[in-house]
Amino acid sequence: MPPDEGYEPPTPELNQEEGVLDITHVAECTLVEESKMVAETIVLRCSLRPIPLQNKAIYVQLIAEGEALEQAPLYQEDAIAYGYEGESADSCWQGIALEYTGIGRGLHNGESFVFYDTTLPFGKIEVPKPLYIKPFSCELANYQERLTSLPSGMVLRSPPGVLDTQILRGYGGYYKQGIVLQDISQVYYSLTSTHRQTKARLVNSSSLYEQHTPPPHGGKAFDYKVQFNPLSEEEYLSLPGALAAGYGRIVVTSDIGTTVFTSFLCESVPGFPNEVNVYYSPFRHGWAGNVSVFTAVAPERSITIKDI
Repeated sequence: MPPDEGYEPPTPELNQEEGVLDITHVAECTLVEESKMVAETIVLRCSLRPIPLQNKAIYVQLIAEGEALEQAPLYQEDAIAYGYEGESADSCWQGIALEYTGIGRGLHNGESFVFYDTTLPFGKIEVPKPLYIKPFSCELANYQERLTSLPSGMVLRSPPGVLDTQILRGYGGYYKQGIVLQDISQVYYSLTSTHRQTKARLVNSSSLYEQHTPPPHGGKAFDYKVQFNPLSEEEYLSLPGALAAGYGRIVVTSDIGTTVFTSFLCESVPGFPNEVNVYYSPFRHGWAGNVSVFTAVAPERSITIKDI
């Protein structure tokens, strides 16, 4: 017999408790919440190691009004426009590597603990070497740009073919020992001309935020627009920003399963200008490779549910 019009079948109540495996035979398996099996927070002390550019033999050239200006070696100081050359030597980094120093601490069920190397009170950390590399966008091949004034008074810049727009391309990362962590960030360049020579102007990330033209969207600054050559979020974020976004990851293994931890904070270590503390917490919906892991503990064995 068909149901009456407007009839809706009842919806079964779902178990929405995160990290708990519901098993009917409690004699065979003890339910353990994921948050009680692993630490709430793990803090690793790391040293900072800048990674130099692999290839500095990059040349750039500006073609202005049909005239090809003298090309310039982008990563040499004499290619930088006057007034912008002061920080060029500290802006030629391809990345910043974080190396684990072997000292850590954490919080587990409200209790703090200290550990050394990779052994935890409840398991072991799988620490890659380096622990994390913060990438920066840099120029990988020779580059040429053309400027053409139009009858309307506007200036066409190609590539990418935009009007009255300054194009900012990745130059490298800015780093020197002892600077504020937020200043470990992406540096950009744009092409200009001086005495019929191609020159590069360097622009750091903090200046762009002050001008309200931050990456990746840019905006309008004074009488021109700012546009970025495409780059990834991990590249344009500062070192603390990338770690706060969870780009740093570690894996903790134990007898009861595997848990992915993601970074959420980075802070300097007082008295040690080349070291930082990186904070990690469990990735609640995290992935270990391509497997999402949830675990329930049995007296003599562990049951792992894998959601492919």
